[in-house]
Amino acid sequence: MTVRSVPASAVRPLRAEVLRPGRTPESLVYPGDDAPLAFHAGGFIGDEIHGIATVYPEPPPEAHRGDISEEAYGTSATFRLRGMATSDIARSTGLGREVLLACFEHIRASGGRFLWCNARIGALGFYERMGWTAVGEEFDMPGIGGHYVMWIDLG
Repeated sequence: MTVRSVPASAVRPLRAEVLRPGRTPESLVYPGDDAPLAFHAGGFIGDEIHGIATVYPEPPPEAHRGDISEEAYGTSATFRLRGMATSDIARSTGLGREVLLACFEHIRASGGRFLWCNARIGALGFYERMGWTAVGEEFDMPGIGGHYVMWIDLG
């Protein structure tokens, strides 16, 4: 298994397959995909990509002021994680952990300290084991299901 930086176009097929079945990769362009400090991690088994994640600068939701460190607001030190996924083949192999660690490394190297995401209910345990904290109430993303806002201080 290896993890390396890949172009945004390389993560979109797995975004579609795992996170948004029925959607085309071309329809899964995130607003921050082309941000100057965006990072797209590709986790490979052999020559095939089986794990992905994207991070880019974005402050956490205003609704969570008081739940997330105030330092995470109004600063370029905060990134958002989106599109974290592993293929069925890679699940429980440690590849997802390695992909996320590569994102942490990129954020720190970019002068960042905080990371947040909208985590699916089924992924809460994974994020908690990696040191993340869930905040607020569960919310529903139509067509996808229950989520929590989660965050981590990488400092």
